[in-house]
Amino acid sequence: MNRLWGAACAFAGIFFLAWAVSFVKANVLNKGLRNRCEAFHATSFPFEKSCTHGDGTVEGANGLLFETVFFGSMAAAAACLIAAFAIEATRRR
Repeated sequence: MNRLWGAACAFAGIFFLAWAVSFVKANVLNKGLRNRCEAFHATSFPFEKSCTHGDGTVEGANGLLFETVFFGSMAAAAACLIAAFAIEATRRR
């Protein structure tokens, strides 16, 4: 049971670390992106500010690996928490 709680905490930590990295990238690194972009996009979950240029290139977007880690860790933390609460509920009966 302690391993399940530990896994939930580890996945939640990875999720919040990825969220912090996306916040820093969107608000610090890509701060001036809006000024030099004709097709600007912004999202809030996860934080992202990106620009699509005329030739089809995208600048400032989160990568596929980053998004996989972000949403995967969120889903894994939720699954571990649901399993831990279900086990605790069955033990108390």
